[in-house]
Amino acid sequence: MHKFLLRSAGIAAAFALLAGCVGVKTDNCPTLAALLDASSLTVFRQGTTPDPANVLYTVRIIDVTGKCDFDKKKRSADSDVTVTFRATRAPTGDAAQYTAPYFMGITEGSDRILARQAFSVPFEFAPGQASVTFTDDIKSAYVAAKYGSLPYDYQVLVGLQITKEQLEYNRNKGNYDR
Repeated sequence: MHKFLLRSAGIAAAFALLAGCVGVKTDNCPTLAALLDASSLTVFRQGTTPDPANVLYTVRIIDVTGKCDFDKKKRSADSDVTVTFRATRAPTGDAAQYTAPYFMGITEGSDRILARQAFSVPFEFAPGQASVTFTDDIKSAYVAAKYGSLPYDYQVLVGLQITKEQLEYNRNKGNYDR
């Protein structure tokens, strides 16, 4: 777990953030965003090589939004977060059900992870359906700012739970188109 947190901190530090930032200094709320390198998950047919011809489906985080309640006395914020995903596949497939594993982390700056929680959201394709858009709601991302800081000094980051191989595939494919 510690190695993953260090790797996540490196990803957070090294890569730009995606999605609409809804937390800005004027509202004292933390920034909400998706990690670029962890915003796409490509799953290949079992027993095949990581090649575009073998893709079973791809899931992307396409938006991260939310609302925030700021408590000035406590210098804290509690955000409800909505993550929007889009899954795609070849349009010739049968009906299928899958699960998209993802995580939410709260960071201070680009190098300090304060909290991390794993989630998963089910989704399904109808027969012949090539894409589906779905959402998941995280009811509370609580940030208590340390002395000298405010909640807008923190970030709520979301990413798909991907393996090292999937991360390399994303980077090599240039998987950053929207």
